[in-house]
Parts: sequence; C-alpha cells; structure tokens
Amino acid sequence: MSLRITLNPNIKLEFAFGTVTKGKEAQLFGEYFSVINPVLAEHGANTAASFAVIDTNWQGVTPVMGALTFWPSLENRKNFHEDERFLSVKQLRDDAMDLLCGGHMFISSDKEVNLNTDSDYALILSDENVQGLEPLFNLPFISDSPQKDYIGKSLALYAWNEVTEQLLTSVASSCEVFKVRFNVPNS
Repeated sequence: MSLRITLNPNIKLEFAFGTVTKGKEAQLFGEYFSVINPVLAEHGANTAASFAVIDTNWQGVTPVMGALTFWPSLENRKNFHEDERFLSVKQLRDDAMDLLCGGHMFISSDKEVNLNTDSDYALILSDENVQGLEPLFNLPFISDSPQKDYIGKSLALYAWNEVTEQLLTSVASSCEVFKVRFNVPNS
C-alpha cells in the first residue's frame, strides 16, 4: 500500500521513537491515546507517519516503533506539553514505556514523498548525506528543539539498500540509522 507524506515549510517535524513495556500495550494505545489524541489535535499535531523499527545502531534499549509528527510551531508543541490534560495522563504513558525518545524537531521543506508500506527505508541522523545516494527528504535540525541530541545533524530518509545496510555497523555517535517500515495509514 502507498503512503504519502506531504512536507510543508510552514510546519515543524518531530522525530520520536520508543518501546512499549511488554504487557502494557493496552495502557498506552487504549487508555493514554484515547484521552490524548483529541488534545494533540487541538494543539495542531498531526502524525505524518508511524513506523516499526526493524533494526538500528541506536545504543541502549532497542526501539521498536516511532513516528514523524507535524506541529504548526515549537510553541504549539510546548503548549501541548504544558496542557493539564496531557499532564494528567503523562505518567500513564511514561509507565507504559521502556524507552521514549522524542522532542527532536526538524525544519520541514516543501515536498511530497510517496512511500510503499511493504518496503523498508532508512531514517538517518547525520551531519552529512550518505555518499552516492539521493535522500527522499533531508531536514535540518532546529537549534531550539526541546531535545538537543541532534544539533548539527539532519534527518534524512532513504530507500533501504546495501549502502544503508552497511551504515548499521557505524558508530551511533557519527550516524544513527533506523531501518524502518512505515505502517499502513488509518483510513
């Protein structure tokens, strides 16, 4: 199935990934998201795409899922995280996660990207492009992002291939690689 991501220079893109604690899936996807999805929408958040993490060179707890989320501005994201409705269920979310790594914000561009949900892709965080490959998108990190882990780096998306496969063995501090498969969008 196909998935279209429409990038827009007037929005910011958040890259987040994590791992749900075994046995707490209903707590996160049922209890937390049923409450928080309308609040996210009120603050202008829109999930561009969610994905499964198939492999990575990330160090620590291995992420298994992630999302690319559009925000109208950093202020909208900040206001969401200060909203009492979020704060009242934040612990429910946090308690259901072995790993949650978000707040990595990137400057969007003006581009449409068509993806195949049956194919694998590489989300790569690096300070340079992958030699010999043209990214499907390449978005620079926002210096005033809530999380500062990727200062000086960009988030690039590539079709998975032999070159991106070799990057999995690279040191994570120089280039973080996430082999992902995008989820079929909700109808």
